[in-house]
Amino acid sequence: MTNSRMHAAIALGSALIVGAFVAFLPPVPPASAQSHAQRICREQGVSPRSDGYEFCLSQATRALQWGEPALARSFARVTVDARDACLGAGLQPQTAGFSACIDRETYARGLMVHAEAPPKYGPQIADHP
Repeated sequence: MTNSRMHAAIALGSALIVGAFVAFLPPVPPASAQSHAQRICREQGVSPRSDGYEFCLSQATRALQWGEPALARSFARVTVDARDACLGAGLQPQTAGFSACIDRETYARGLMVHAEAPPKYGPQIADHP
């Protein structure tokens, strides 16, 4: 066997071994709805230490579980708008008044997001035997 044939055999054998190794690796799981919601909240400027983060995370996670990424972004935006409104009212972050304001504002603005979202109809009960 010549030197070039030996190198070709080594290269082919190595490629087959690597291919077999990659074929049996477990698939990479998709990102969970919660981790995706965390990313959406951070992108909108809602940090984990800020008031309203739990609202953003819970509503965005639920929207992603429903398959509505645009709705998830809307709820993240609601949190930012609520925080801006409370700051504009002169309330100081990390106070009880600020937290109460965030709760009221996110609730009211969240209702508006739900009201503006077009309804999605699934299979009707009457359509089933």
